[in-house]
Amino acid sequence: MVAKNIAYLYVIQLLRIILPLALLSVLTGVLTGPQYSVYVYTLASATWLGTFVEYGFNVSGTRRVAAVAADPVALKTVLVETQAAKWLLAGLSVPFLVWALTSSAVFQPYPEWAVCAWLLGAMMGMTPGHYYQGTSNLRIAAVLEVLGGILTFASIHLFVRASEDFWRLCLTLAGVRFMIWQILERHMLAKTGISFIQTLAPRQGIKALNDGWKIFLVNIGASLYTSFNIVLLGGASTAYAVAVYGSCERMIRAGLTFVAQASAAIFPKLAAMKSDNSLQLSRTRRSYLLAFMLGSAACLPLVWAMAPLLSKYLFNDTLPELPYVLKIMSLVIPAIAISNVLAIHFLVIDHQEHILNWVVACAVPVSLTGGYFVSRSYGAAGMAGTWVVIEWLVTISLAAIVYRRYKRNL
Repeated sequence: MVAKNIAYLYVIQLLRIILPLALLSVLTGVLTGPQYSVYVYTLASATWLGTFVEYGFNVSGTRRVAAVAADPVALKTVLVETQAAKWLLAGLSVPFLVWALTSSAVFQPYPEWAVCAWLLGAMMGMTPGHYYQGTSNLRIAAVLEVLGGILTFASIHLFVRASEDFWRLCLTLAGVRFMIWQILERHMLAKTGISFIQTLAPRQGIKALNDGWKIFLVNIGASLYTSFNIVLLGGASTAYAVAVYGSCERMIRAGLTFVAQASAAIFPKLAAMKSDNSLQLSRTRRSYLLAFMLGSAACLPLVWAMAPLLSKYLFNDTLPELPYVLKIMSLVIPAIAISNVLAIHFLVIDHQEHILNWVVACAVPVSLTGGYFVSRSYGAAGMAGTWVVIEWLVTISLAAIVYRRYKRNL
C-alpha cells in the first residue's frame, strides 16, 4: 500500500513540476522575455499562496484523517473542519490579489496574470489532498493530474501560437486547475455524505486552524526561504534574474518531487506505528533516513551533467547563466531530503512541531535579509547560493536536535 501511495503521489507532484518544464521549449519560442518572466513569477507566487491556503493540512489533516478513517462519523467531522478552514484561508488571501493588482511591478502590464496567480494558489490549497492521502486512495488524484497535464499541453500547442495569445495561456492554466480541484472535492463530498454548505461553517474551520497551526508555521516559515525567494528576487533584481532563478527552481523541484511525496506517503505508516507503540518505529525511521540520504546524493552528478543539455534543449540557450545557477541550486537536494525526513518522520510524528518552528524562525530573517542584499549584486546566482546555505544550516540544526533527542534509539 505504501509503495502504491508513493507512486501515485509521485505522479501528482511530478506533473505539477514537469508540465511547466515540458512547455518551456514551446513558451520560450512564443513568449517575449517580459512575458516569460511574468509566467515564471506567476507560478512561484501561486506556489507560495497555495502554501498559505493549504495551511499544512497535507501533514496535520492527513494525520487526523488517517487516525479516524475507519469511523465514518469522525471522518466526516474532520473533513468538514478542514475544508471550512481552507475556505477561511482562501478569503484571507484576497489582500494578495489586491497587492498584485495595485502594487506589483511584475503584474502591472498583465493584470489578468495577477488574478491567475491568486486563483491558482487558492485552488491548489483548496484541493483536498489530505483526504486522499489519509485514506490511502490516491489513484483518482493521480489520474486527474495526468489528464490535466495532457489537456494543458494540448491546449497550449493549439491556442498559444504567438505572444498575442499570452492571455490564453493564463486562461488554460486556471481552467485546468479548477477542473482538477472541483472533481476531487466533489468526489470527496459524495463519498463521505458531506454537503458543500457544511464546508462553509466558520466555527468548524476555526477548530481545524487551532489544531494545525504549528505545522502551518513550519510550512509558511519554510516557504519564506524557498518558494518566496523568487517573489523577493522580483523586487530586488531584474526580470532576467527572475526568469533564470524561476526556471532553475522548477527543475530542482522536479528532482525533489520524489523526496516530498515519498515522505508524505510513508507518514501514515509511521503514525500508525507510533500509535501502536511499535518496536519497529526506530528501525523504520533509520532505514528511510539512510535511503533518502543516498538517493538524494546520487542526484547531484546527474544534475551537473544535465545542466548544459537542459539549457540547450529546453531554453534554446536563451538564458546563458542557467547552467551555472542550476549547478549551485542542486546542492539543496540532499539538504532538503535529509531535513524532510528529520522533520516529518521524527519531530512531527512525535508532535514536536514547536522545535521546527524555532529552527524555521531563526532561518527566515537570515534568508530574507541575506537573499535580498546578495541578489541585488549577484542576481539569480546570489539568491541560489543563499538558498543553499540556509537549507544546509536548517539540516545541520535538525540533525543535531534529532541526534540529541533520539540517540539512544538511533
